[in-house]
Amino acid sequence: MGSGCAGVAPCPCSTAASRRGRGRALSSSTSLMRLSQSTVVPRAADTTADELTLRNPTNGGRMIFISVASQRDNLGDSLLRRPLIAAGQACGTCHVYVGEGAEDWTNLGLRSVDRLYTDRRKWMFALARSAVLRRTTLLLNAGELLPDRRFLVSRALLLPVILASRARGGRLIHAGFGLRDPNAKVPAIARLIASLSDVATWRDEASRSAAGIGTVAPDWAFGEGASPEHVSERHHEQSDRRVLALSLRGDRPPPPAAWLDEVRRVVSEDLDATVVVVVQVRRDGDRNAWLAKELGAELIDWPEEADHAEQERRVRSVYSRATWIGSNRLHAVIMAVTEGAVPLDLVPDQSQKVPRALAVVDLALLPAQGARERVKADQTDVRGALASGRKRLTGLATAISRVSGGKRRRRYRVLHTVSAPDRTTRYARHMAATEDYEVRPVFLSWRNALTRPVDAVHVHWPEHLVPAGSSVRARHDRALAAALIRRIQREKIPVIRTVHNLTPHQETGDRTGAHLREALTALTRAEIHLVPNDPQVSAGSVHLVPHGSYREPYADVVGGSPLPARVLHFGRIEGYKGVPELLAAAAESEVGELRIVGSPSDRDVSREVIRAAEADGRVTYQFGFVPDVDLAREIGEASLCVFPYRELHSSGAILVALSLSRPILVPRTTTTEALQGEVGSQWVRIYESLDGAELDAALRWSHEALSTGSRPDLSDRSWQLIRERHKHVTLSVVGSPANPRS
Repeated sequence: MGSGCAGVAPCPCSTAASRRGRGRALSSSTSLMRLSQSTVVPRAADTTADELTLRNPTNGGRMIFISVASQRDNLGDSLLRRPLIAAGQACGTCHVYVGEGAEDWTNLGLRSVDRLYTDRRKWMFALARSAVLRRTTLLLNAGELLPDRRFLVSRALLLPVILASRARGGRLIHAGFGLRDPNAKVPAIARLIASLSDVATWRDEASRSAAGIGTVAPDWAFGEGASPEHVSERHHEQSDRRVLALSLRGDRPPPPAAWLDEVRRVVSEDLDATVVVVVQVRRDGDRNAWLAKELGAELIDWPEEADHAEQERRVRSVYSRATWIGSNRLHAVIMAVTEGAVPLDLVPDQSQKVPRALAVVDLALLPAQGARERVKADQTDVRGALASGRKRLTGLATAISRVSGGKRRRRYRVLHTVSAPDRTTRYARHMAATEDYEVRPVFLSWRNALTRPVDAVHVHWPEHLVPAGSSVRARHDRALAAALIRRIQREKIPVIRTVHNLTPHQETGDRTGAHLREALTALTRAEIHLVPNDPQVSAGSVHLVPHGSYREPYADVVGGSPLPARVLHFGRIEGYKGVPELLAAAAESEVGELRIVGSPSDRDVSREVIRAAEADGRVTYQFGFVPDVDLAREIGEASLCVFPYRELHSSGAILVALSLSRPILVPRTTTTEALQGEVGSQWVRIYESLDGAELDAALRWSHEALSTGSRPDLSDRSWQLIRERHKHVTLSVVGSPANPRS
């Protein structure tokens, strides 16, 4: 297969000319490659590459095998593989398979001691030999995972080598993957290999949820680009001269004339910007040349004589002066963001890969409406996202280095007393997303509760775990809870409890159940409060961990556009949620439509909704479970979401509405006052009494919030922060001196 290098060769970047030329093409950028600079070992004059790598690998004899074969005409593939290689280089000598055309990969940061392969068979043979002879680390290729026949065959060939390597104490790193279609079934072999990995990360929450294992880390490409200082300087130096960078995929149908007209309008009216069209993938050249001609814009093409390093320098030069970026190429958006550009929702993207990856660093494709007025605030968000994203990638590289160099560590298993997530937005999905390099959540079942290893038990809603009543289901659940409590007492397993409600929303009068719940409370060593200033319910330590937002799970769900005067109430329809009061207020108001959506658990309330809809055509409803896609559309079409709860302690529905950038109307409680202080009065309106006049005033207020095109500040509720805080609580109990299992 290989040519030029005859299948295997010393890295071509080892020459002085390459170091002075292409190696410096990106010298102004920061990169995770710096992690590996201290590991470069100069080659002795009388030592061949084969002898060096097999006889004297760096970092204590560790052998690192990495596959980075990818599309040769795509800058994005270089961007995400360069930091992956750097993470491997920090661990030892790297054997890197690049595929054919090694001359195109001179900007990957390879060292003179690294081995470069252009023949996959030779790389596989070297990997298998090393896996049998010594402890070997395999870093799987990052990027998009498409489970086609070629992928399945490739993984099937790798699996025996992986198993042999693990038998010798080898390590497997599965970092930076994203599923092309997270809604499709994930092949069993893909799940198996992810489960065998010592580090398993996905570049978006939808992929992690579909796989059911691993954690989420930003796309490796966020580790590249300008330093935070340079980005900040550019933002402060940018004058009234605004630039919009555009880049289109060439493998999609051409956009219609209506889209071109809308882009022209946005550029002239909303942005008042100059347009530059960029070719980031060589085969996209014709499509982007056409776009530049249609818009009368400057074109940055990809000349035949320009290699990857040269084209990356040309493209980054454009992005460094761009105010905004619009593209359906994921790594075009990420590269522009790493140079300081603000991502805009201008180019249709059916795959939704771009918003999924941006949500991991708390960014989104923002509307062009209001972009010019809020540009400084949006640029501040970009700088914050880059800082946090790079910090997380550094943590990922550190985790890879730690597992490659040390003993295999068993992660702490935390049993959550809720059923396993089903890929909807139930709270269990939040808990599944708390998986970390040190903590793995598992969920309630007889097998997990009674036989499998558990390092901590995390109790949610004790009234659900130990229900009242005499039904078969209630007796079954109490038996399971009693067995679990006996195991906790016998094995001295620490208990964590999340206080979801101050008072249960369902019956808890059963004497046996009350006894079991009291036993759980006595065993609690740490309790998590979702809102500040809650009373303590146990003798355990108290930790404030707010309810996470829903931006990551809803990132790939397309919402609708707000309809004038449409008010929405959604969620489980229960007696304490004040739906009758909302119906009465709507009858006195001028709202165009009151929409009630959710599963009714109170028959009296559901009958009242039906009667109101029959009497007033403005009232509509949809009872039953609502899938995420439909719920996002319902929320998107609302101008205002109302939650008239008679008791409001913590509400996931409220955070769903805010996560999808819809203003909310809520009663005054300590919780809603704290929420308004957190995200601002622009998004949270508090009422003293709900009537028609208040609804009308709230609608006028919501229109002002929606006109800005901004988003509420939910940064303190990002899933990464929630993940870190849950890990802190877990480690505080499993690693405490009071825990004999630590």
